[in-house]
Amino acid sequence: MEKKLFAVSCLLFLFSFAFYAESNDKKSIEIKFALGWSFGCYKETTFANISQSILSPRYQLETKIKSSSFLHTINADYFVCNPESAMTKTAVVYKSYDPVSGENYYKAFQSNLTFHKIKCQYDLNYQFIEDNKFDFYAGSSFLCNAFLQFEQYPSISGLFSLALSSMMTYRKDERNLFSFNLALPLCGYGVRPPYAGCDARLMKYAEEDFLKILTLGSFLSLHNYQSILLNCEYKVRSSKHFSTGLGCDFEYARIAEPKERPLYYVNANVKTFVIVHF
Repeated sequence: MEKKLFAVSCLLFLFSFAFYAESNDKKSIEIKFALGWSFGCYKETTFANISQSILSPRYQLETKIKSSSFLHTINADYFVCNPESAMTKTAVVYKSYDPVSGENYYKAFQSNLTFHKIKCQYDLNYQFIEDNKFDFYAGSSFLCNAFLQFEQYPSISGLFSLALSSMMTYRKDERNLFSFNLALPLCGYGVRPPYAGCDARLMKYAEEDFLKILTLGSFLSLHNYQSILLNCEYKVRSSKHFSTGLGCDFEYARIAEPKERPLYYVNANVKTFVIVHF
């Protein structure tokens, strides 16, 4: 319990100082919508050590607010796919039990697995370097991730984490800009069922009080949670209020909770986007 309270206290401290430190300078706002193609794989070992490949359109919405030397970034992205593996390409025969007759029987099963990935991220960065060509920001991030796997029963992993973040921008000229972002999660709190499928306690809590599911979580740090997030973008300013561009995201995560059945996730996303400036 002390570790959980400490994590929450750190979160409140990291993001509350922005409201104290910011001045009343004029703000600039960017709203970006991105459409990409996500490809990668994940390995959910609570059921079986089978890697699932994912190919799917990916949707992202981002808002950046620059105020004085502070940069606030709010990002949300989502994709859903039908991952491929040996279990989804062919029917699987498994042994079942008939409680009426008391006899075992074999049944063919064709997987109809769907995988959803939802991420919400808030970055608070301070501008340490600013000149005509190069800017450098550093600060912290708060991330919410949900890994949802649906078959006959749902398997849901939720993750809240704090990360160190940084951003660099390079202006080639007035119209062309390159940006690079990096986030390294250091600690967090994760809720993950001990096995994929109908976890008894998870289903019981979901019926009684959905928020009670949060009590099933565990404190995460570098010993059982490793992750990295990278982003590279090229932007072209087409007018005073509009920009277009291309970009690429990369994410790796390993969640070893429970310890003996970790979740692995590796994903890259190639995208195109439009930005509205205010």
